[in-house]
Amino acid sequence: MSNLNETLNSSNDKSTQGMLNAAAFAGLFGTTISDVVSKCGDLIESFDFQYEVLPKEEQDVVMASVIEAIEDGIFKVSGKVRKTDWENGWQENLDAFIASGCDISTLAPKYISKYPVSRLFSRYVKPRDTQFELNFYTVYRQYLFSTYLKPFKNIFEFGCGTGYNLAILNSLFPEKRLLGLDWAESSVKIANSLGAHLNAPLSGRQFDYFNPDFSLVIPESSVLITLNSLEQIGADHTEFLNFIIDKKPALCINAEPFVEMYDELNQVDALAILYHNKRNYLSGYYDSLKKLESECKIVIDKAQRIPFGNLYHEGYSYIVWRVIA
Repeated sequence: MSNLNETLNSSNDKSTQGMLNAAAFAGLFGTTISDVVSKCGDLIESFDFQYEVLPKEEQDVVMASVIEAIEDGIFKVSGKVRKTDWENGWQENLDAFIASGCDISTLAPKYISKYPVSRLFSRYVKPRDTQFELNFYTVYRQYLFSTYLKPFKNIFEFGCGTGYNLAILNSLFPEKRLLGLDWAESSVKIANSLGAHLNAPLSGRQFDYFNPDFSLVIPESSVLITLNSLEQIGADHTEFLNFIIDKKPALCINAEPFVEMYDELNQVDALAILYHNKRNYLSGYYDSLKKLESECKIVIDKAQRIPFGNLYHEGYSYIVWRVIA
């Protein structure tokens, strides 16, 4: 990684300048410029989304550093064994939230904006703002939530983690009932503390993807969402899918890294696939949804690859689908 940092800090006049504007976000989201502007145009303009597309020699250095990191085995593998890690991680956010007097910014997940390089449209770019990914995530969530969640009375976020998404959901839809679900007790405490602080219809409840609680009641006009949490269950998603089919929510949105959406012939994508598999991230879920659709059990309304991510992979693609009653 030292070679990477030295390369990025060295001067070069070969980089192509770029910026994420409304047109770029429309391309990322698979929609129109007017749609983006109406939902988050002002928000986009409030951030610095300028970046440099790295020239080939620097792209090569980045790819070499990614390969080295993957081969060195520095990354933890996802799965049931990591429950304690997440319990401790979310406890840090809970402690910071309480100590700050309930400052929402303390709920931002620490894994966002960790790297000096981002991936954009299957290329590596160097953002000018160190909060480039976090700012993207802010725009992304406002667009996604504004586009799909307005019609529903109840929003269930599975794998709610730090409660960061619950906070923005409440700001956008203060009248809706929000339930944050996570297997970590510290995450549930965050959701309950957040609901109390905001005096909002927002609460938490424990839920384990690997052993779904079928006693959980999903009322009419409910939408189920996941954001970067299903990635942690690898190929072990059958029971959760069975749970959703059984509960028949009005809508389901999964915003996750879907390995099936990469182009294996693209070098940058190929490294993301290697990283994804090395960490045992979500596998076969999109294929399972397509199989369920072929069996006329669900309808997939939209499957959108979002070609943006951090140094190692893309985590923001999403699938919108419904159970056929």
